[in-house]
Amino acid sequence: MSARPEASLLSSASPFLFRTASASSPFLSRVVFQAELTLDPRALAARLLLRPPTHPTETIYREVSATRVRAAEIGGPGAPPPGSPAEAAVALRAALEVAVDRTLAGAKRVAVMTGGGVDSSTLLALAVGRARRRGGSAFGVALDFEGPGDDRPHRRVLETELGCEILRVRPEDAAHRFGVLWSGVDAVPLTWPGGAMEIEMLARAKAHGADVALMGVGADELFDGDPRALAELVRGGRVARAVTSARALRGFTRPRRPVIRYVVRPLVASIVPRAVRRRHALRAPQPLPSWAGPRLREHARAWRAQEIEQSLSRPRTAAERFVRFDASPSHDHLAWLRHQEQVASGLERRDPYLDRDLVRFVTALPPTWLLHGGTRRGLFREAVRGLLPESIRVRADKASFEPAFARFVEASGGFAALRPLANLSELASLGLVEPASFGAAFDAFAVRPEDGWGDVWPALAVEAFLRGRTGRAP
Repeated sequence: MSARPEASLLSSASPFLFRTASASSPFLSRVVFQAELTLDPRALAARLLLRPPTHPTETIYREVSATRVRAAEIGGPGAPPPGSPAEAAVALRAALEVAVDRTLAGAKRVAVMTGGGVDSSTLLALAVGRARRRGGSAFGVALDFEGPGDDRPHRRVLETELGCEILRVRPEDAAHRFGVLWSGVDAVPLTWPGGAMEIEMLARAKAHGADVALMGVGADELFDGDPRALAELVRGGRVARAVTSARALRGFTRPRRPVIRYVVRPLVASIVPRAVRRRHALRAPQPLPSWAGPRLREHARAWRAQEIEQSLSRPRTAAERFVRFDASPSHDHLAWLRHQEQVASGLERRDPYLDRDLVRFVTALPPTWLLHGGTRRGLFREAVRGLLPESIRVRADKASFEPAFARFVEASGGFAALRPLANLSELASLGLVEPASFGAAFDAFAVRPEDGWGDVWPALAVEAFLRGRTGRAP
């Protein structure tokens, strides 16, 4: 069983309230300690696939429910809606500043989890600007490693131009946290491969005086834009512009025929009967790990049917887009990770890009505006012009974290330390995995650790946690 949460973490910072028939607490471990509980295999199956809970109230214990604490919307009449992408970029910059100010209410010393990408760098720049205007201080904390899409050169530029400190944490520095694989955090397995390293970063930030940390989760979903929105230009009679924009679009994986993918198919899908599209989607092969057992496949079929139903209806109005984003199941998954990282580090983490008023502003914009300039998250990049070093503002690549994960494991004993878990005896007893198939996947993962972090690692983490509950942890 995991240790009790650190007393220094305020209960009000938890994104959850956990309840049993006789107790409630913002910490799951406190209600788990008070009762004999039954594990829910379906909830464990979701953890194996790094997917959100089937239902927002679901935990891995049948007798415990979770209520997610949601931030309120501020609302108000506000300014008139922008009339062009150029006006929207100016308004978005102001909305970002307001969201960060609101998120940092009461904070004096702020740490920003930053690498060198445009999302986290924007948060650091805004936090530094706020500190200079209002007093207090802000600094960055970064995972320091070499790999494809190397963040380090961008971080040096950011540090120099903003004139702020950025703490560096090596993957090896988190090796002493390897035990969370067996203990979990707050009575739940920690399945995110970078979880231990992010906990170490937050703990270092707290030791450096931070009273709150910011993270850039949600930015991809909110600002990237969807190339299929170009089909709306055709509905508005701007066929030539839709074709030209599809061919010139940058930043996304480029298909062989972008006009077909981004314009023609969305238009055709909008007129094909829903039942036909449902049958077509259900016939497509379902991506599942080779080692999935019968019960995992059964649960996955039910989840897939739900996801297909959601995908069959595309939000068309601002209100529908807001609801789709605000109620996204992925946010439940992010909330669990945030909760576990806060509990393990003792430092509160806040996520400005999930600010509900910021989300309402962005989802009210015409979706094609997000692709301003013919590039992925083009409107966002325009909004932060002058705030960031230009090399970061226009940066198209992202760091690959697989080398950092591999260094963390190597410093923690290597794959030899994980091999005893590879028969997945606990998960096999629940019918969730096929041990022989997983053994082959683990061997391949050990040889090529750049692959398998989203496939093999979560199964190892859940298996280790189950063994820890029964006293079989090393």
